[in-house]
Amino acid sequence: MLPYLSLFGRLMPTYGVLGMAGLGFGLLAALLRCKRFGLSRDDCAYLYILGAVGALVGAKLLYLLPLLPRLAVELPLLWEEPGEFYARYLSGGMVFYGGFFGGVAAAWGAAKYLRLRLSDFFPVLVPALPLVHAVGRVGCFCAGCCYGRAAPPPWGIAFTHAIAGPNGVPLLPVQLWEAGAELVIFAFLLWYAGRAAGPGQMLRAYVFCYAPVRFVLEWFRGIRPGGCTGPSPRLSGSAWLFWPWPWRGLWRGGSSKNTSVKGYPSKRATETRAIQRIHKNHRKEETARADAPKRAAGSGCLNFRFHDSRRTFRQDLFYI
Repeated sequence: MLPYLSLFGRLMPTYGVLGMAGLGFGLLAALLRCKRFGLSRDDCAYLYILGAVGALVGAKLLYLLPLLPRLAVELPLLWEEPGEFYARYLSGGMVFYGGFFGGVAAAWGAAKYLRLRLSDFFPVLVPALPLVHAVGRVGCFCAGCCYGRAAPPPWGIAFTHAIAGPNGVPLLPVQLWEAGAELVIFAFLLWYAGRAAGPGQMLRAYVFCYAPVRFVLEWFRGIRPGGCTGPSPRLSGSAWLFWPWPWRGLWRGGSSKNTSVKGYPSKRATETRAIQRIHKNHRKEETARADAPKRAAGSGCLNFRFHDSRRTFRQDLFYI
């Protein structure tokens, strides 16, 4: 539909622009919610950015995996005709599940290096995944890739300037269907983040919501790996790989370490939230101590420290 955008006097692929915009929106959504859960925005930004790099690498590697035989034959193009090699293998084409596993692996490695627990950041990082994916699917629609099966209007939409799909043939806009489903999942995860029994439940909730959506949409995709088209039981390998995950999460949901048998928060979940509150209050006290010299520079200051069974706070009364 709109494969290129004119930005700053240059033509740029819409798919790439929307992909970067989605990453930016996801980062913004994650950072804005860090304060609610008592998390460091700096640590969240590090985990998000490194996870995004891992997601891009993983998505590209899984896309190139079935093309390895042809890639090995055409490898000399890399130094003979770099532009042609880039256009064939590096300019586009990514697989979501490769990005998912690559992003989680990279974020886990970054958390280990920074001595953080990745699951503590799931309430802010996991809801960003469907938001990024939704914007990326709109980019797929603009480029014409990941298109659906042929269907008559008004169900099908005919592309006129698609660079990764057929033109002039009405096709099901499964890209927009998936984008809409991702926005619904995003809204649900925002609501569920404050009600989950433990941080680890967030990732299971996302998998439980997205895997069935992807499984159903695979039946309406116009092309699948191996040249298989139309409704066929031969789904993509990533769909079969991912399908058992939600049931595993559902089966373990009642016996999670963060949830008791009756479904109430366990001792571990309660202690985790208590530790988060302690860290949050500790940062507030450090900020207050850092601002103390500025407050003392005034003409006078009366400090009253109030103690409560749940929290401690400071109230300053200034007078001239």
